[in-house]
Amino acid sequence: GGAPPPLAMHWGAREHGKKWGKPSEEMMGPNSSRKENAVQTDFVKGDKGQVASIKIEGNAEGVDFVLRHASDNKWFKAPDGDFFARVKEEDDDPNDTPLEQLSLSEAGAGMGVDSIAAFESRGGLSLMERFNAARTVLKDAAGDRSRLRAVMVWLRFSQMRQLAWQRKHNTKPTLLSQEADKLSMLITSKWAQARGVDAELLRMMLSAVPRGSNGDDGQAIRDQILVIMRQFEIKKRKGCWMEEWHQKLHNNSTPDDIIICEAYIKFCESEGNLGVFYDHLRAHGLDRKRMQQFERPILQEPVYFPSIKTGLINAFTDYLRILKTVHSGADLARSVLFSKHLLDGKCAPLVVSAIGVQANPNASPEELIAALGATLEARQMVCASLEANAGNSGGARDLLYLDLALESHARLLVERSLASLSERSVATALLLAVESLAYSLRFGAPPAPPRATSGDEDETTQRAAAADAAQAEQTRELVEGLGDWAALVNELGGDVSAWGKRGGLRGVAVVERLQRAMGGLVERVHAELQPAAEVVGAAIRNKNPDKTPEAWSVALFTEEVLRGGSSAPAALVLSKAGAIFRALGHMPTWQIVSPGPKEGAAGKIVVANIKDVQETIFTEPTVLIASAVTGEEEVPEGVVAVITSDAPDILSHIAVRSRGLGVLFASCFDETVLQSLSSSEGKFAACKIVGGTVTVDTSASPAAAAAPPLKAAASSSSAPKASLGGAPRVFDKWAILDTELPLGGARVSGAKSSNLVALRAAAPAWVLTPRSAVLPFGCLDQALAAPENAAAATTYKQLAASIVPAAHASIPQLEKMRALIQGLAAPRDMKAAVIETLAKAGISLSEAQWPAAFESIKQVWASAWNERASIACGRAGLGLKDVSMAVLVQKVVESEYAFVVHTANPTSGNRDEIYAEIVVGQGEALVGNSPGRALGFSCAKDLKGAPTLLSMPSKGLALHGAGLIFRSDSNSEDLPDFSGAGLFDSVPMVPNSVSSVSYRAERLVTDPSFAEDMMRKIAEASVAVEKAMGGVPQDIEGCWVGGEVHIVQ
Repeated sequence: GGAPPPLAMHWGAREHGKKWGKPSEEMMGPNSSRKENAVQTDFVKGDKGQVASIKIEGNAEGVDFVLRHASDNKWFKAPDGDFFARVKEEDDDPNDTPLEQLSLSEAGAGMGVDSIAAFESRGGLSLMERFNAARTVLKDAAGDRSRLRAVMVWLRFSQMRQLAWQRKHNTKPTLLSQEADKLSMLITSKWAQARGVDAELLRMMLSAVPRGSNGDDGQAIRDQILVIMRQFEIKKRKGCWMEEWHQKLHNNSTPDDIIICEAYIKFCESEGNLGVFYDHLRAHGLDRKRMQQFERPILQEPVYFPSIKTGLINAFTDYLRILKTVHSGADLARSVLFSKHLLDGKCAPLVVSAIGVQANPNASPEELIAALGATLEARQMVCASLEANAGNSGGARDLLYLDLALESHARLLVERSLASLSERSVATALLLAVESLAYSLRFGAPPAPPRATSGDEDETTQRAAAADAAQAEQTRELVEGLGDWAALVNELGGDVSAWGKRGGLRGVAVVERLQRAMGGLVERVHAELQPAAEVVGAAIRNKNPDKTPEAWSVALFTEEVLRGGSSAPAALVLSKAGAIFRALGHMPTWQIVSPGPKEGAAGKIVVANIKDVQETIFTEPTVLIASAVTGEEEVPEGVVAVITSDAPDILSHIAVRSRGLGVLFASCFDETVLQSLSSSEGKFAACKIVGGTVTVDTSASPAAAAAPPLKAAASSSSAPKASLGGAPRVFDKWAILDTELPLGGARVSGAKSSNLVALRAAAPAWVLTPRSAVLPFGCLDQALAAPENAAAATTYKQLAASIVPAAHASIPQLEKMRALIQGLAAPRDMKAAVIETLAKAGISLSEAQWPAAFESIKQVWASAWNERASIACGRAGLGLKDVSMAVLVQKVVESEYAFVVHTANPTSGNRDEIYAEIVVGQGEALVGNSPGRALGFSCAKDLKGAPTLLSMPSKGLALHGAGLIFRSDSNSEDLPDFSGAGLFDSVPMVPNSVSSVSYRAERLVTDPSFAEDMMRKIAEASVAVEKAMGGVPQDIEGCWVGGEVHIVQ
């Protein structure tokens, strides 16, 4: 018995998880004194024993303390360390604004950015609270794509460790697991109701969030580590690394613990090799310094215990499963386990086999490809089950996580396969890599139904509809390309070395189509995510005490998202496959669109999108490395050479203009060469065509560019004015038959009409031409003179006088002029005159169709005032008011295939050889330069040899038309000093319909005999046309219908 010895308590305040903080004076009760940073409070006798009084206030969560017998200086601690008395919940922070009170103003463009930034500005936070905050913002995101983007970006920054997972705050793993569970369920339920890009964003969002659980697994993180430590008596052994990790796990477990656990297992497996331990940490973005900076720091190094090695490996392998359940959503093995009851029984064995191959560092190329096939087969089963279980949020969530895990596994297998890809394996690898991407688009984001737009929607709604349409188009193109590829491999076999030249060209065509779809995907995703990343990133960094996310992570945000998905490995496979097939098809690295001058071209390298600089006047000769070319652009003034990765059609506007201006224009299909040229920006380069290849010497001095300037490099002020020929005849009627066109004297139309008449008179009968009529020069002036258009005529004169050709400042006036013309009323006598003349030509136009016809006519007139024409005419010394516009009216030839022919090969300058291109459907796909290649061939004019096939078609869309077409026929086309072709518009009265092309069903591609017969007949017709036109080289547009050749222009 007797009285207990007197006690003293040594204690410190715990704030935001930091132990043994210095207490304030207000917290110190009676009988207290400071002992360095701690406080000693003596116990005194009370009613129920010895008592010590202290006051807990402010941010303190409780006190850390130990006890001491004052008489014998004996110290007392808890079994696992210092005592800790909690007085408030660990996740409460009196300085934090309740989430429901956070500002949600429109400052973040309706994205919820204010809420996000306010949360990240907190003095204390945790991953659990971030998930809770994300749920709150996401709940209000119904129909709000901008908010979905913001939350996705926010969670992705968090996943990338660009935002703190813990700041002066502790969280029970149980609560973290429960909050992750709630958030992942909310995302899944919204995904099930979403379509198009919304569904895609939600799927990306889910990939940045752990699955979570109802809390049992979270508590197991705390409990099981203690079980392991007690089972193996870790505390009795040398070293305290595991004790430090235990303290972190107990107070604030994060996804880093998965990496630490994996590293420790590898450490044990390697007989205690610390290099292996730290290598694994570094490979996953973690290192010793970062662990030392945890709020529960890990300062020690792990200790190897040989006698219990096997037991520790087994125990921590089981523990790793618990960590992954809480912190990782898309873990393949766990995802299969969670969704096994929803899947075909064959799925799990497929996944197990694929995991085994990936884990084998010595797996053969054949095994890797087989494992990739098994992974894709499993994805097919998962996607089928996902469609059936979309209404079951729990099941759909686990299936989505499994699909994400399979996508990641497929990416790893593709990346490992790249080094060993050969002619024997590339066909299968390409199919599987692109199929993986197609699954991610098609099943991960179900296509949105087409939106009916009235034009009255706000800009945000219109952008969303356009993004959904682009996503659906990219998915369709990938699926079509995969179908063509599968059919090609089925037809020719999996070993592409036996395909021959034609097979190689077909391979190139499919690869280009798939690459084009992927390029569109990358551009769309970048436009969707990058602006949001910059807004959200800046808003957080401005308020975040850690000053994160870092600038690099914002700048590369979309790139990192894409690298983590299926598109990056698919792009690598396609690039490698393209090189193999180009070699097989004897396709050169370079395609010459315009040869330029014989002596070559030299100038300073500039890298730019040509559309962005087409109005720029370069003051010195310039070699433009163009990142993108649509074919509709104008060659910028001062540019002497254009090199691009795109392959514009040979009759696209920019191709025709380049040849007319003497500009060297070439497409390069070697990424290494293009990257080298791009990195040489600012240097001078000398370009020359040698044997069908462009040589580029970047060591050239500026003196190489001092030769007499090319036509393209001359300024518009010094350019000689092009001659427009004789003055147009004064207006005397609204329409005339093509047979009435005068052969001499004053002109009433452009060269298109007169050339067709001359051709019909001189060409063989089997070369068919459509009957036509012409609205001659002067019709627009006559329409303006009509009483109905008196006010418009005055404005027209004012605008025409104010427009300066090739001047950027005139663009608004050009837009006004086009709008004015398209708003004209038809003069009273015009309708009857036009309908009657067309009827005489055998062209039917009813009164009911007249309004549509007149709209088409006005569009042709208005095209004389487009921006492209303004630039071109200005450089030729012409004013737009000098251009007279006639309209050639023809019945549309409903073609199976369309072609363009140059009877002097424009790429080589060989006048004894024709060059031609063929597409499915109408020729507007060629002259309008719709994306993709045409079938290209050349043929000697003596017609003695077979045509030489140069390329196979890859355009994804075909145009189909009927009714009438109204073609521009100006006085500025085909002039000796000015290439005006392609400047102005031709307009079908009924808009062309568009269809997707399945080349596996097109005889042009699948039937070599049919294709050769068509090429030969087109060549024969072209030679006949040139002869009929006096032996002068011709540019020809025509159609193929039922084995017959029609020349339309």
